[in-house]
This record gives sequence, C-alpha cells and structure tokens, in this order.
Amino acid sequence: MAGSLLTSCIDDDFTTNPSHVLAFSTDTVAFDTVFTTIGSSTRSFRVYNPNKKSLNISSIKLADAERSGFHINVDGMSGDQFTDVEIRGKDSIFVFVEANIDPTDQDNPIFIVDSIVFLTNGVQQDVKLTAYGQDVIIKRGETFTTDTRLTADRPYLIYDSLVVAPGATLQIDPGARVHFHNGASLLVQGRLQAEGTAENHIQLRGDRLDRLFADLPYDNLGGQWGGIRFYPESFGNTISYAYVRGMTSGIVLDSCATEETRLEIANSRIRNSSGNLITSNYSRLDCRNSELSDAGGAVLALTGGIAHFTHCTIVNYYFYDIITAPIVTMSHCAVADSIQGGAPLLRASFNNSILCGNTAELSSIDFIGSHVFFRSCLFNSMGEDDDNFINTVWGGMPRFKALGEEHYYYNYELGSEKSDAIGKGDPAFAVPPLDKDMYGNPRTERVDIGAYQYTPQELPEE
Repeated sequence: MAGSLLTSCIDDDFTTNPSHVLAFSTDTVAFDTVFTTIGSSTRSFRVYNPNKKSLNISSIKLADAERSGFHINVDGMSGDQFTDVEIRGKDSIFVFVEANIDPTDQDNPIFIVDSIVFLTNGVQQDVKLTAYGQDVIIKRGETFTTDTRLTADRPYLIYDSLVVAPGATLQIDPGARVHFHNGASLLVQGRLQAEGTAENHIQLRGDRLDRLFADLPYDNLGGQWGGIRFYPESFGNTISYAYVRGMTSGIVLDSCATEETRLEIANSRIRNSSGNLITSNYSRLDCRNSELSDAGGAVLALTGGIAHFTHCTIVNYYFYDIITAPIVTMSHCAVADSIQGGAPLLRASFNNSILCGNTAELSSIDFIGSHVFFRSCLFNSMGEDDDNFINTVWGGMPRFKALGEEHYYYNYELGSEKSDAIGKGDPAFAVPPLDKDMYGNPRTERVDIGAYQYTPQELPEE
C-alpha cells in the first residue's frame, strides 16, 4: 500500500505554467579568498521542483563563463551551459561549483561575480556566485641560503617545506601572510626574524581558505600544516606580533648546549595544533604578552633548558580531538639523559600568567628544590602556595569572552568584570615593555593576570 501511495504522488506530466518555477537551497554561493591558478574547493546547492508535475529547465548557463573563472557541474555533468534538464515533481538535483581564477597582477584581492541563470517555462531565475581572487607567490621546496625577506605585498604559498639554511636569516615583514600546504613546514637552521607590529600582525597558517562546515573555517582546525622547527644550530630567533595557527607538530626547539636564547615570542597568538603546541628540548625560550592556546597534546612540553613566560595566557580547550596531555608537561631531563651533579636541568618561571582548560594544568614533576616557579598565576584547580607557587589564584575563573559555545569561536580575552584574573597580577612583572598588553592597553593603574588586560565593553548608545 505504501509503494502505491508513493507512486501516485509522482506525476511525469510536464507543466508549462509560468507560475511553476524552481526553488533553490541558497540564492548565493560565496567563496572565501581563492588563490589564483590554485582553484577552490567545491561548493554545492540544490535545485528543487516544488511542484507536483515535472519541470523542464530549458536552459542552465553561466552568465560570464569566459571571464569569471567559475565552473559548474549539473547533476553529474560538467560544462558551462545545459539544455532540457528535467526535474520530476517534488524532486531535486545538485549543482556543484568551483572557482579557478586567472592571475590578476594585483596585490589586493579582486572581487569576482557571476551567476548561474535558469530558464524555466519562460521565467528566468539565477543563483549568484561570488569570490575574492588573490594573486599569491608560490614557493616549492625552496632553501634560502642567503638573507631573504618576505614582504606584505602578496601572500606566500609554501609547498614541500621552506628551509632557512645555516648562516641565512629569513625576515618576515609586518603584515606578511605565509600559507603552508598540507605537510609543509618552516625548517630553520639559520635564523628567523618574524617581527610584525601592533597594527600589522604577521600570519603563518595553512592554505585551506574554505570551511569544513558553514560556521567552521578550516583555519580554526589543527593539522593544516607541519609547523616550525628550530634546529640545534639556530639561535636568536624572534616571533613578535604574529598569529601562528593550525599546525600538526607546532613549534619545536631542538636540543642545544648553550644558554643563548633560542626563541623569543612576544605579543603573539600561537594556537591550534593537533599535537603539542610548543616543544622545547634543552633550549632557552622566552615568551611574553602572548596567548598559547589549544592543542591535542600539551600546550607546552618542556624538557630541560630554560623557559620564561610572563603575562601569558596558556590554555587548552581543544575541541576537535581528545586532549592527550596536561596543559604544561615538564621534565628535568629525558629518560635517556643524565643530570650531571644531580642538579635539575629545567629552569622555568611563569609570572602573571593564566593556566587553565579542559585538562590538568601540570604534569607530575618533583618541584622540591627545583628551579620551577609560578608567581601570581591563575589556575582552575585548587592547591596551596609553597616555595614554588607564590601568590597563586587557586580555583580561579578567568571568564574568557568565548569558549566555542557559538560557531566554534574562541576568544581568550577577559570577558567579564567578575574575572578572577583582574587586578591579581604582580606589578613587579608589569615593567616596560610589559606595562602594556599586546593591544596596547596599559597596566599602569591595575595589573591583570594573562596576556590581555580587561577592558569593559562599551554599550551602544540608545
């Protein structure tokens, strides 16, 4: 009986009534920025026949196929123009859209517009297509053997990793955008000087400019590219006013036998790694006024060496996989190494910093007699002060602006005047250049814990 009812609802007669037209799942297919010559991912929408009788679409075509760079596939057939496409009553078809835009020879993105025009029963309907075409400088498996500068004029797209050879310095200018293809990494044997400004941050990220879901850009995900590795012969590296995200192995500092600074991070956001976010092995790392956030492994994995973190927000609310480690893992030495004289190799300080998230803050380590100190830091967990934990805010609630409840959006700025981080920082650590946060908000009258000083939101005027 059910089969008979279903069959009786389908009418293969074609309607020619002009009031019987198509319906669409969207009126616009909008692409994010598309690198010229590279091509976009594929988007799709559905074309519905809401009528009981079948419809014959006499024409489907791209309005500006020769110039726009869009390509379509209608119900499994590729082309720019189609005729006599039938849709049975109460049925639908898929249309797939891609964008492959020719170089524009311009530094700024160009807005590209086209439309897919449908003609049914003499009635014309259309679905708009939009994209931004951006020229990009492509580098494939290059090794810089001399000093090299990456400018902010156009984005860079890196395939097969980028190597900075011993003796060479890679300078990345303020506002530069460096995109890494899947599996590519930045391998530094020489020196990296990635120095942005408060007005023009540097961006190091993956090359997926599209979305996994409508409200989830690939840019939010870890595992988009390899990461940054500093080899034992590399010293004097700087990352400042930079936004680095979406890595697999994060930032890795290989072992060295010196106390000379390996890497300095300042006024930067390092976030979203599917593995550890920062791994430092017997190296010297200095980090200030920075957000270090979200990893499938540890946010910080420290083995031996020297590490200092002042006015940092060190958090892990990684949503996209199981978190496999505490936020900060520490060991005085690796299992296979020995400690000469019995003295611990790890020396670390955390000052005016937030450590919290959806996992334990710290790994198990013997702090007694160690050179690991937490001064005026905020922890989610409960505890007691001692020689290593000084003026601690235990069981603290930082009350961040956003923790992914809406549209997978995370913002680790302090979002409420009720935050336990407000006014709890030690002014002794808020001396220049740390008398301001990364956005230039002063710490002169009040010192908040973390990378961000709380600023009340202005309410709109009524």
